[in-house]
Amino acid sequence: MSIQTRTTALQNEVVRLYCEFFNDGRLRNPAAQPLVEIIDADGVTVLATIAAAEEHTGVFYADWFVPANLPLGTYYDRWTFQWTSTSSAQELTLDFEVHSFDSYVNFLSPAVSHNVSNRVFQLMKDLSNDFIYEAMHIPIYWEQAMRIQQEHQQKRVNSYFHFTLDSDIYSVEEDTVYFADGQKFTVFQSLYPLYSSSSSSSGDSNSSSSTSESSSSSPYSVSSSSSTSHSSESSTSESSESVGNVSSSDSSSSSSSYPITTTTTTTAWSYQPILTTVGTGVPASSGVLTKVSGTGPDSITYTGFEEVTSRKSTIYSLAYQNWNQSPRPIVRLNNRIIDDGWMVDYNGRIYFDSLMAPEDSVNVAYNFRYFSEEEILSFLDLGLKIMNSTPPASETYSTLVSMPTSWDAPVLLYAAITALKRLIFGLNWQEKFVIFTRPDDPNATQQAIQNFKDLYTDYSTLWMEVKKDAKTRKLPQMAIYVTPEYTLPGGRSRWFRYMFKTGS
Repeated sequence: MSIQTRTTALQNEVVRLYCEFFNDGRLRNPAAQPLVEIIDADGVTVLATIAAAEEHTGVFYADWFVPANLPLGTYYDRWTFQWTSTSSAQELTLDFEVHSFDSYVNFLSPAVSHNVSNRVFQLMKDLSNDFIYEAMHIPIYWEQAMRIQQEHQQKRVNSYFHFTLDSDIYSVEEDTVYFADGQKFTVFQSLYPLYSSSSSSSGDSNSSSSTSESSSSSPYSVSSSSSTSHSSESSTSESSESVGNVSSSDSSSSSSSYPITTTTTTTAWSYQPILTTVGTGVPASSGVLTKVSGTGPDSITYTGFEEVTSRKSTIYSLAYQNWNQSPRPIVRLNNRIIDDGWMVDYNGRIYFDSLMAPEDSVNVAYNFRYFSEEEILSFLDLGLKIMNSTPPASETYSTLVSMPTSWDAPVLLYAAITALKRLIFGLNWQEKFVIFTRPDDPNATQQAIQNFKDLYTDYSTLWMEVKKDAKTRKLPQMAIYVTPEYTLPGGRSRWFRYMFKTGS
């Protein structure tokens, strides 16, 4: 089971809901653990109450298991917290989207994993927000997506097996696993017996042998198969309760001396239980399902099955990666905005939960970061190395966590200089060049490059001033030295006792 984000929450999966807390511009923890309430789509009903967990200083999350039968749509998570133990309580209400379990499961992830401490996470925030914000929040308006999945692609396909059971006596919970003919079958939807009322059951059991009197008093007379001759005296009373085979004109003939013969032929209705599963292969045409795990009977007898193949999605690709999750992307399919039936991996791909036609046009508006998390961390690490090599080089630190807080500003400044150099150099390529191109102004990109160069010059000048004093111009630590100039008789012993006491 995978963990989904608030924009990719799936039925029968765990969704992780994040919330950040800033106090005076810095990430800070509230006085106590925030309380999270999961609220239904109506905005009133509380579905669950969760205690948030801390991931970084000022960054908390709450994990909630989305029920498999939860209706699709928008839900809310309400965070209640206090900044101090004596301050008033505050609330933050956020929203998240719940999608169908069939739609999107387990996307590919980059082969890079980062474990970031609280302090480094704050440095990454500071670099992105204070120095290169515009490069980390670049909007793209209606880029046309390119289809990359071929017609014969067999990935992301599920085979559903609908088993016809021999009787209505089985109660099976969802996710129960059964085994038959060398194949595993996982129950996709819970199945419960259909309990009928006494009148209906008696009506069904006697439907084949019911008489004309019982059919006139039972609402289940439609399930009986009979041929009855009515006399002229009884035709009038029974015409009002028949199933519609006797017209209103027949009532007028009840006064005649000629008998009326009415023939009614229907098929008896019977409930047929169906067990829906997701299987690994095709079983025998009939047989027994044996339980492996879960909640349900040890064995289930089926008399037949139907296999349904569901193609999970069609994949489209876009030009840029490292998408921001806020604001949420907007998708247009054939110039019509669609809110559901698609999913983005926030790394340049969009997945549709249905097979798209080749002539379909998909356009997406999204917001992305020019630099990835890996690149931001490398910029900060390079800033630390430059600070270590700045004279006097005898004072060095191996990690961003161990360096003194007085080095934060120089490290951030040099990391910003490195990011701007990478940005200016990258605009030599067309893919990056078109980011800052505007149809109404052909010189827009050149103006953007010039602005980046001016900002790079300002940062470099400031860095040259800061690095001169970052290590050298520091006041010495204050200390008190007691030196006795003379002693009276017995004073030396008192002085040594004084030193012994102060030293302890």
